Amino acid sequence: MTVYLEANAGAYTTNCNFSIVVGEIASVDWASHDVGNCILTVTRYGAIGYMSTAQSQGDGFVYPSAGSNHLFYGSVAVGNDSSYCVDRYFGPVNDDTDWETTVSPDGMVRMIEPGPCLIDEYATASYDDSGHPAPKGLVCFQYSWAWDDPGAEDFVIIKFAMINEGAEMLNDVYAAVFMDWDVANYLNNQGSSDPARNLTWMYETTPYVGVAILDPPRTTPAANLVLIDHTVYVYPAGMPNDSIKFQFMDGTITNPSSTNPYDWSTCNSAGPFTLGPGESAVAAFAIIGGNNLGDLQANADTAYERYWNWPGVEEGGSEIVISGFKLYPVISRGAPHIVSYGFDKETPVQVRVYDITGRMVMSKDYGSRDGTGEIHLNLESVAQGIYFVQIQAGERVETKKIIRLK
Repeated sequence: MTVYLEANAGAYTTNCNFSIVVGEIASVDWASHDVGNCILTVTRYGAIGYMSTAQSQGDGFVYPSAGSNHLFYGSVAVGNDSSYCVDRYFGPVNDDTDWETTVSPDGMVRMIEPGPCLIDEYATASYDDSGHPAPKGLVCFQYSWAWDDPGAEDFVIIKFAMINEGAEMLNDVYAAVFMDWDVANYLNNQGSSDPARNLTWMYETTPYVGVAILDPPRTTPAANLVLIDHTVYVYPAGMPNDSIKFQFMDGTITNPSSTNPYDWSTCNSAGPFTLGPGESAVAAFAIIGGNNLGDLQANADTAYERYWNWPGVEEGGSEIVISGFKLYPVISRGAPHIVSYGFDKETPVQVRVYDITGRMVMSKDYGSRDGTGEIHLNLESVAQGIYFVQIQAGERVETKKIIRLK
């Protein structure tokens, strides 16, 4: 609902409005971002486009939104060895089922429309590696965004926050998105890659579809940008096993462009990351459409700028920077979340915290603050999960996301 706020300070009066979600948000197996000029399905366990290769649940990636689907199936994959590649992509017999939806917190997909910070669509999910033959306690929080404003409607951004909840160090971890594109006649597809944009793409004639790594930033080279030849890696063996998938992820197998028109997949891989017990890392990708290569590249640039500059999307590193104050850490296991402020005049500060369903779990007026200081948020009693912290400092209102772990 929309809340209208009238603020009075002596003779000065101002009005503003903001939206908060009230009531239960449906938790589902999958949901499709469809607000812009493309449609993309996200799921509760890392599969992209559909819940499985059966394609019975999901919409794939439709571009333009009134056009056709161009995705057979996709998945996020995380791993540090051929024996530890966690994904929902193809296996030698059936789809791999390594990712499993978390129960606590409830990891089912929730779509918020509109989302916080003027995002037109915002979806969350979470899953862990408990379906893998040798789980290590890896948890992945998934966030996705879409917009309908002109110039930013041709992509969906997906971010994966990986947390090591296990007891052992995870070294040389890679995070990748595998996409089996089928653009029109899939036996006539071609593709290539753009290292400057960490971008891969596929096409027959038009449109072009692709994936770009957004985080780590472009100053960090991709671990791999590879076109996967189904003649070599898919059809002979049925489907690629984890050993082959990991060689795509760590860059052992490279192939930056298709060599002939045929059936191809793409893999965009980021890393390596080091995850000690309790530590986290972030990888973010844009799934993009374009009328031609130039249009696709321009949309990749827009997605990159949107990710790093849009309020509420960029959470880089250990703190969130807000004009006049900071909220940190983004992810906490027991440690307090802190609002660190620096005001050059008396500024009233109020903080409200909402859970993923929109229920307010904390509201406090901290009075007027001046100079520098810290406010420790009392969230020890709340359950593990995702929360939105709304901070009002004078006339400025910001809503940021945090994650509480137990």
